[in-house]
Amino acid sequence: MTDSISINGRLLAIHWPSQTAEATLSVDLHATQVATAEIEDQTGRTHRIEVRVDWEADSLVGKLVKTTSTDEGTSLCCVE
Repeated sequence: MTDSISINGRLLAIHWPSQTAEATLSVDLHATQVATAEIEDQTGRTHRIEVRVDWEADSLVGKLVKTTSTDEGTSLCCVE
């Protein structure tokens, strides 16, 4: 799966890297972080893709989302 492909589907999980999940005050909580999103598309296929998200991305789990390629990497946003 390449990052240039847009994926639409339900966000099943966000997997934070261990150094991010164990964050201390030395980590900038206002900056976006790289995490792995697990997204199930309409056909039932699950995609795992690295995305740049903020700390509030956990609130998107269970919702319809889409990925978008940007200069900084792949972003994740809610589909309304």
